[in-house]
Amino acid sequence: MAATYDLRENPNPKKDGKKQPLYARIVSKGTITSRELLEDISSGTTFTVADLEGAISALAEKMATHLKNGYNVELGNIGYFSAKLKARPVMEKDEIRAASVEFDNVNFRASAWLKKNTRGDLERSSRGFQTSAKLSEEERRSLLDKYLDENTYITRTDYTKLTGLLKNNAMKDLKEFVNQGILISSGHRNQMIFLRAQKK
Repeated sequence: MAATYDLRENPNPKKDGKKQPLYARIVSKGTITSRELLEDISSGTTFTVADLEGAISALAEKMATHLKNGYNVELGNIGYFSAKLKARPVMEKDEIRAASVEFDNVNFRASAWLKKNTRGDLERSSRGFQTSAKLSEEERRSLLDKYLDENTYITRTDYTKLTGLLKNNAMKDLKEFVNQGILISSGHRNQMIFLRAQKK
C-alpha cells in the first residue's frame, strides 16, 4: 500500500496576498491508536495486549524520569528523546536565574533505521487534503433524522458520507448525540452502530 501526497501552500507570513510556493505533504489516512498498534503487534507475537500495555506504561514512566533528570533517552530503532527548556533570551549568563528557566517540551530525533524504513512508495492523492463540511448542527441533525426515517441504524461511515464530516469529527458528533439522548450506540470500534433512541 502506497502513501499518498498532495501539494500544499504554506501560510503567508507577511499576509500580503502573494502566492506562496507549494510543498509536497503526506495526505494522512488517519491515526493508528496505541491500542490498534498493540493489537497488531500481539497478533504476530506471543505477547498479549495487556503485556504490551504494561511495558509501554513502564517505559513511559522511566523515560519521563530520566528526561527530567537531564538524560537523553535512546529508544531502540525508534530514535532519541531529549528535554527542551524555555527561558527568555539574554546577552549575558548572569542576566538570568535558574528560577526563570523551566522545562517546556520533549525533542525527538528519529534514528537512521526509522528514517530508512519509512521510505516507501508514493503516489499523488486523487482527493487531496480533506476538510470537514461546514454544516450547522441543526442541518446535520436534520440529515440524520431523515436518514433514520428510512434506515434502522447509521454507522460512522454512513454519517461521514451523509454530512461530509471527517472521520474523527463524525464520531465526535455521533457520540454527542448519544450524550444528548438522541441516539443510542451498540457494538464497539469498527462495528459500532447508532440507533434512534426511543422517546419516553
